[in-house]
Amino acid sequence: MIREHRAAIAVASAFAAIRLAVAPLFGLGVDEAHYVLYGLRPALSYVDHPPLTGWIHLLFNQLLGGGELVARLPAIVLSFVLSLLVYQFLLGISESKRTALLGSVAVNASFIPAALGIMLLPDSILMVLAFLFIAAVKKVESQARWRDFLLLGAILGMAGLTKYTAVLFLPPLIGYLLLKRRSDLLFSGKMVAAGLAGLILITPVVLWNYFNDFLSFSYQTGRVFASGRPDAASFFTSLAGQIVGYSPFLFAIACYGFIRSVKAKNDYLILSALLGASMMLFFTYSSFYEVALPHWYAVFYALFIPIGVFKLRESAGRKTRIFLNFSVYFTLCLTALLYLLLAGRAIPFPDYQSPFRDIYGYDLIARQADRHLQEIPGEKKALALTEWTMASRVIYYSLKYDNRVFLIDRRRDQFDLWEKTSPLGYDLVFINSHFSGPMGDPGCGRFEQVSELPLAIRGGLVDKIGFYRCYNYRGKN
Repeated sequence: MIREHRAAIAVASAFAAIRLAVAPLFGLGVDEAHYVLYGLRPALSYVDHPPLTGWIHLLFNQLLGGGELVARLPAIVLSFVLSLLVYQFLLGISESKRTALLGSVAVNASFIPAALGIMLLPDSILMVLAFLFIAAVKKVESQARWRDFLLLGAILGMAGLTKYTAVLFLPPLIGYLLLKRRSDLLFSGKMVAAGLAGLILITPVVLWNYFNDFLSFSYQTGRVFASGRPDAASFFTSLAGQIVGYSPFLFAIACYGFIRSVKAKNDYLILSALLGASMMLFFTYSSFYEVALPHWYAVFYALFIPIGVFKLRESAGRKTRIFLNFSVYFTLCLTALLYLLLAGRAIPFPDYQSPFRDIYGYDLIARQADRHLQEIPGEKKALALTEWTMASRVIYYSLKYDNRVFLIDRRRDQFDLWEKTSPLGYDLVFINSHFSGPMGDPGCGRFEQVSELPLAIRGGLVDKIGFYRCYNYRGKN
């Protein structure tokens, strides 16, 4: 079996090896650091997401210790599995190893899946679960054994432990079985057992919400049922993010794959189309009220980039084949260049225009902040920020100094659950980015700037961090 598909294993291994080489060479990003903290502060669930991403980090931390490489190892393992699942999925549809291999390469080449293959986000897990879900539904339809139903329930439960949008897996399941006239399966005792298995798995999320005033549920429903008028600009910004985030060529190929799947007679394509439609309709609606981030669409593109590859190869036209090969391999070259830039940061950028702003310098920031904090006498002292986007990385890189970090803002979020102590009366060292604008007195007995830290790569300023001492923080009325 391994020998028969050694090319697919070799491709998946090559991508994993490249990611392993690049992984320890740059700092943690915004969301990445947040999920690493999940693993370092284990809980039944969290405000913004269910707990599976954090539990995976916890497992790897316990087995292998900390650091950027260990933080990224789960995503690399998942991307290896995803490569093989895409290959297997496409091979079953196309019966062509070349097509299946090209589809696997295409997914790895696309920018967002390439990023999710090195940075563990919930979407890194959900892409894998989507392919397992499709296979499990087909097993239920064709064999209808107890174990097939229970496996389906387990996959749905794992998805529910990953992201709340896992609920979007349910309409495709129901719609597919109704389209296939298999209401006997849909309304069977075995399906009830599958549902119970899924519900048992998500019990930690329910319990956490029960003990925390249903904070996560209210947070998510507030985003879904947004107030205000639809905003076309938000929609087009979200669309542009997809086009750029997945590469314009592979975006077009995915759209083509989805359109062809809607009209297909193959059961796997029908089920994929239903799942893709469920995801895309939800996020398209949401994008009219807030900008939808490109990685939220990852399941859709992980499915339809390879399906688009298959459908374009199926057309067999010479020009079509040339376009397809160019699209995949040109995007692959761009992704390789991005990996090289991450590893070496060889290209200078104009001041404050570096794409590395989110992943560079936070170890230096934490070190200088600790130095300023140690200059303050007494025990009641801590670091502080007013920007939530900086908080997770400052907390993570301050762990070795054992410094308390306050996020001082008006939102109620995960940071409030992690740090329940009030900052009132503390002496604080505030950390402020150039991009946050000038910092005024946040409400201190005495407030002064003590230093600036310019963060530069090859002469180009990435950011400039200001450090401020706040004695006897009182807060603003």
